[in-house]
Amino acid sequence: MPVIIRRPSPPPPTTPRHQTQTPHNPNPQRRRLDDIVKALAPIIVEIRKAGHHGITEIAMCLNDKGLLAPSGGPFTYETTRRILKHIKLLGLGGGPRTKSAAMVARAEQESARRWRKFAEDVARRSASIPNGTRESIDPGSKSA
Repeated sequence: MPVIIRRPSPPPPTTPRHQTQTPHNPNPQRRRLDDIVKALAPIIVEIRKAGHHGITEIAMCLNDKGLLAPSGGPFTYETTRRILKHIKLLGLGGGPRTKSAAMVARAEQESARRWRKFAEDVARRSASIPNGTRESIDPGSKSA
C-alpha cells in the first residue's frame, strides 16, 4: 500500500497581505524608477514641445543630450516606451502615442504642408501679375 506524506500548511502571516506594501512604503526599485521618471519628465516635455513626438525620436534626443537610461546604457525604443508609460502612470505628462494617434498627426502635418505650399504658390503667382489686374494677363477681357 502507498504511503502518503502530508506536509503541514504554512502558518498564517502575522500582518494582513494588503498592509505589506502600502503606497508609503513601495519597494526600493519602484521608488528609484519613480525618481528617475520624475527627473526625466520635464526633459521629455521639452523634447515634445520641440516637435519630437515619436518614441524613437524621443530616445534619440535623450541620447543626444548625453543622458543614460535607468539601466546605465543608452535609451532604446523599449526603454523610452516604458518611461513614457510610467510618466503617464504618475500623471506627469502624456504617455506614448498610439499608432492611430501617430497616423492622425502625420496626416495633419501633411495637410498643413500642402496648405503652406498652396499659399506660397498663390503668393508667387499674384506677385508675378503686374499691377494685379486681369487685363495685364488677358488683354481681351474687360473688367467691370
